[in-house]
Amino acid sequence: MLAGSQIFENSLAEMDMDEWGKDPAVQALRKVFKGMETSLVQIIEGLAISPYDHRIRGWLEIALPKFEKAWHLAHQTDMNLREEAAPVVYAHCLAKVIASAGVEIPDDLLPAAGQIRKLVNEVFT
Repeated sequence: MLAGSQIFENSLAEMDMDEWGKDPAVQALRKVFKGMETSLVQIIEGLAISPYDHRIRGWLEIALPKFEKAWHLAHQTDMNLREEAAPVVYAHCLAKVIASAGVEIPDDLLPAAGQIRKLVNEVFT
């Protein structure tokens, strides 16, 4: 008898692995999420914070809606941000949340982004 995870793995193999992954929209979203995850790791490591720090979950719960609001505002104002900019917007939102918790964010930790920084500041006001 197969365990539940084995059944799932077998059914994925039968479906030609990942049919959703062929969809360009899904591929784009996966790149965005991967970039956001990379931004998170870079910030946490850059601040020398343990990935098990209990504060991280709260920061993420605040940063994600701020990112969504910033991304929506960017599209409303015709900023023409591409998917590649999403991790940068997210990094700036997350850094702002972490800074509001009293953690100092070094200037060189975040990618330079004058237009994005202005957008994020607007979301946090």
